[in-house]
Amino acid sequence: MEAINSRERFDTLEIIIIVQQVPIVESIDDIFRKFNFGNESGLLQYWACTPSNSEDIGCNLMLKDQPFRLTLDYEGHLQEYRRKCLENHYPIVGIETSVGNWLAGRAAQTKIADHWTIHHVANQEDRHSANVGGKGQLVLPVVCYQGGQNKLVGVIEFVTPVPKESYVQDFEQIHNLLKEEGLKSTYMGKIIKVKCVNDLIRFALPLSAEFTDLRREVTMRQTELQHKNFRVEYSDIDGNRLPISGDEDLRVCMAESSSKGAKFIKMFVLLNT
Repeated sequence: MEAINSRERFDTLEIIIIVQQVPIVESIDDIFRKFNFGNESGLLQYWACTPSNSEDIGCNLMLKDQPFRLTLDYEGHLQEYRRKCLENHYPIVGIETSVGNWLAGRAAQTKIADHWTIHHVANQEDRHSANVGGKGQLVLPVVCYQGGQNKLVGVIEFVTPVPKESYVQDFEQIHNLLKEEGLKSTYMGKIIKVKCVNDLIRFALPLSAEFTDLRREVTMRQTELQHKNFRVEYSDIDGNRLPISGDEDLRVCMAESSSKGAKFIKMFVLLNT
């Protein structure tokens, strides 16, 4: 009897999730119809996020049949990519799930928008990189205010046949369209992991952040540093420790991490003696 009741509760939960997604999907459809591709080829598709049934804290990302929008796909590469996305079985995205270069999964995991530009170097041993091929991508987590808090409801993915120099303008366009529908997303940025004197802290930092923003995020979490003289270093892709002493150093650090598709940036706080 208990098993039957559990099954009924599970079915009820599924129905509630579907009902909750209906107005959101309609809003996403409106966003896709309003999006200006600028006479360029592109694919817009929506990954719906539903709660995981496992013990892992996370969600299931499922690519929806609708809505999606495809334009000027003369060679069929974008259609082929979408077909692979629909056919593939994607894992539950938890806090510690290894998502590789699957940007939609990374956006759901970090709650941060990300992009794949001409500066990225693809790892063909990674299944998602192989599926994407030489295409460019932009992903935005979609957040909705539900039950008194902001909840991740899905991820918008924008794919182009050829990677762009930057997807900032596309991000801003989708971000504004989301606001018109009563939804929102986050900024484009990176997860920062900082090794302090006796602690490890973690926070998100926008790609547009300045050096003062970085120092503020650190001292907010390590209040004992507010009145101390300290310096910040980061570990580059080759493992070298390099200083961050101003806006330009931080810009180079963030740009390198973004171009290599790194999931996070490792930094170090050192006291000056």
